[in-house]
Amino acid sequence: MKLSIVGLNHRVAPVEVRERLAFDDARLPEALDAVRRATGAVEAVILSTCNRVEIYSARPEQAENELSLAARWLAAHHGVPEPLVTPALYRHEGFDAVRHLYRVTAGLDAMILGETQIIAQVKRAYQAAHDAGHTGRAFNLLFQRALSVAKRIHATTAIGRGHVSVPGVAARLAEKVFQDLTRRRVVIVGAGETGELTLESFRDHSGVAPVIINRTLENAERLAIRHGGRAVPLSGLDGALAEADIVITCLAAHDFQLSPDSVRAAMKARRNEPMVILDLAVPRNVHPEVDRLENVYLFNVDDLESIAARNLLERERDLEQCLPIVDAEAQQTLLDLGEGEVGGLVGRLRAAMHAVADEEVKQTLERFSDLPPEKRAEIEQMVRRVVNKMLHGPTLAIKEASREGAEAAAFLEAVMRLFNIK
Repeated sequence: MKLSIVGLNHRVAPVEVRERLAFDDARLPEALDAVRRATGAVEAVILSTCNRVEIYSARPEQAENELSLAARWLAAHHGVPEPLVTPALYRHEGFDAVRHLYRVTAGLDAMILGETQIIAQVKRAYQAAHDAGHTGRAFNLLFQRALSVAKRIHATTAIGRGHVSVPGVAARLAEKVFQDLTRRRVVIVGAGETGELTLESFRDHSGVAPVIINRTLENAERLAIRHGGRAVPLSGLDGALAEADIVITCLAAHDFQLSPDSVRAAMKARRNEPMVILDLAVPRNVHPEVDRLENVYLFNVDDLESIAARNLLERERDLEQCLPIVDAEAQQTLLDLGEGEVGGLVGRLRAAMHAVADEEVKQTLERFSDLPPEKRAEIEQMVRRVVNKMLHGPTLAIKEASREGAEAAAFLEAVMRLFNIK
């Protein structure tokens, strides 16, 4: 099975592009169905987060035009121009694809090196594909191994120490504006996983009970009880803004929740006191024109890059401990997947050779109808032993070749052509 990844991330595409290609969790099964039809994949997983959109595919044969197929499908699916998509896409296959997934899942390819939120995001992406019937042996092994490797890396290295999450870095960014957050009033828009991580990140900084705003009030109330805050429905957003020093938005929505007019009205009510708005959502929750308002400091996920760069410098030694683990596990996974393919190839080779031998024995014995049954059985067994002995050497060679890395695929392809095995 040929494994590949086509996608884009925060390094190659700004948030303005990523938000237009983001996938709604509720529509993932439909998208997976469509991408398999468009690209010929037999297994597929779509990973869509704030920092990346990636399509993981498995197919019997590698598609030479996979990048253009994926670009065309992404553009059509999201209704965006193809020239906007194509330049930002990267592609990995084989070992590079497995290694990339393992790095992503462990937080080694994240904007905030070592973040752990991505583990849950990969797990949800895999689970959605699995539940909808879009994964098989290859991806079940691959993604379960990816989650296991990520947990091992975070348990045995120091890569995840400290505030290694986007909300954690956001709290540090707010401190740069206000210096002291102790008496600053925090409003969080969104009660999902990022909302809760944000609450945990600001809990040790602000001494004022946070306001949690959400489309579903019950979810906001759940977080408010857990973190000692106050729940407000989304309809109360404008009123809450007037009381907010720090606003963090992380609501799953396809339109702007904060407009220049609503923030301007809030600033007037608060006598133009400074306000920090951290838009952690993709697609963005806050209209970019809000940044033009006086005393309003608007940051989105891409604005965390400078802090993320310092975080990378601080953790380079930790990263060096992680990469050999990833490489070794990726190689072992390829071997494990290859043994499954080799087992199938050996089985098909043996079946093909025995089918030829059985047909020849059948035709020969038809000419000797007077042979006793025990003699007929003896001839049949003798021929099968001869075939098995002749297959012993090729079988060992095939199994050995499967461990030769990049050259294995060419060797196995040659065997299939030589013996006309489909």
